[in-house]
Amino acid sequence: MAYDTLVKEAKDLSEDMMEQVIEFMRFLKYTSRNDKAKHFISDDIAFQRSVNPLADEFIAIAEDFDETPECFKEYV
Repeated sequence: MAYDTLVKEAKDLSEDMMEQVIEFMRFLKYTSRNDKAKHFISDDIAFQRSVNPLADEFIAIAEDFDETPECFKEYV
């Protein structure tokens, strides 16, 4: 049933939009995989990257972060 709906909806799309649909389908298949890429530092050490490695840590930014530093004020 889902395949019939997919074909029916795709009939009226332009060639460019069809390419976008195909790329999105490939993206969905890629992101649904359970196995994540392992990166090797050496033969016996492997690690796995996460989407946000700092997600569990608090990052503090100074209150004057957006202000221009004193040494650059003459250029602004």
